[in-house]
Parts: sequence; C-alpha cells; structure tokens
Amino acid sequence: MAFANMMKHYKAIIFDMDGTVLNTLDELTHSLNHVFQHHDLPAKTALEVRKCLGYGYTGLIERAAGNVTPALQDRLADEFRTYYGAHCQGTTFPYDGIPHMLEQLRQAGYKMAIVSNKGQAAVSELHHEFFQGLVDFSMGESPEYRKKPAPDMVWEALKRCGVSKNDAIYIGDSEVDRKTAANAGLDSILVTWGFRDRPFLETLGADHLVDSVPELTALFL
Repeated sequence: MAFANMMKHYKAIIFDMDGTVLNTLDELTHSLNHVFQHHDLPAKTALEVRKCLGYGYTGLIERAAGNVTPALQDRLADEFRTYYGAHCQGTTFPYDGIPHMLEQLRQAGYKMAIVSNKGQAAVSELHHEFFQGLVDFSMGESPEYRKKPAPDMVWEALKRCGVSKNDAIYIGDSEVDRKTAANAGLDSILVTWGFRDRPFLETLGADHLVDSVPELTALFL
C-alpha cells in the first residue's frame, strides 16, 4: 500500500531504535537470560521477551519478572544494564534496507535522529557502529529526560534538529511509540517488522502503517 500522495512534506524524521531500525531481539533475550540465570529465574523465549520491550530496562524487568520483589527487580535492572551495555553488538543488525534508506533520506536533506528508551551507553555504541554519518544523533535513556512515552526526548531531539513539531514525524513499532508521538504532538508511522504484530498495531491509530522498508522510503521520496 502506497501513501506517497497523502504525505505532507517534513523536515525531520525521528526514529525509534529497537524494532524499528535495529533488530536487537536476540541480543536482548540473551542478556536477560544471562542475568536471570544468576538468580535462578526461568529463562524467557524471544517471543516472551518481544512482548516486554519498548519500556526501557526497568520496564523490561517489570514485565519479564513481575513476580519478584521490587528490590530484586531493581537489582536485575542494574545487572541487565551493565551486562547488555557490554554485549549489545554481537547479534544486533539493522533491518534489511535500513542503512540504504537512511542514506537516501540524508541525501534528500532530511534531519534525522533516533530516540530510544535503551540506556544512553548502549545507544551511543550502536549509533557509532551502525548509524554514524547516516543519522544526525541518537538519544537514549538518561536522568535528564523522562522515558517515552513522555515527549521529553522527542522535544529535545526536535530542538537539536532546529525544527518544530509540525515539521517532524515519528516512526516506531509499538504502542509506546504511538503514545510518544501523540504526547509530543507529532504525526506517526508504525512499522510491522518490529516487536508488535500487525493486527495489534492496526488498533493504535497511527497516521500510517507500513510493512516494508521500500514502502517506508516511498513515503518520503
């Protein structure tokens, strides 16, 4: 389905990271199970982990280990942050076609940023590995800004890009991203190749729902 004639012109594109431009599921599952193993907690499958993603490290632990004490959840989140921060690149790769799309958009003059609930240390490593020269900058979770779906990080990204919310669009793969776009006052696109299934995404009311990278590219070029 093509929406090219329905799109207004934007100056900036804000992307989610996990499930949108990067396939991080295997790495996140491995890191979570590594931490769980040390606490004799049952391992999670990738499908189970997939449903818990999008809410940052603490949100992941709350959803994956909701039956343990808050104190243990805090400890698990800290251990996960440390371990994943050191092991975030082994089996993580951009989805097929993403780097080429970003290069095309960059050449077309779009400002671009990635905004993630992943910790800033891992986001910086992954930006350097995969998006240096393609995306202007990548922001991760930090004490300075509330996590998505709060609009803080998106508004800061727009400020750095020098554009207003009316001139930007947000692209993600989950209900968190849809809420983030709405809270920030941005139009939104949801992609179906990430961490949520298409039937669920159809219920969220995004401005556009796309099934492939070429289809996404065609919205802007």
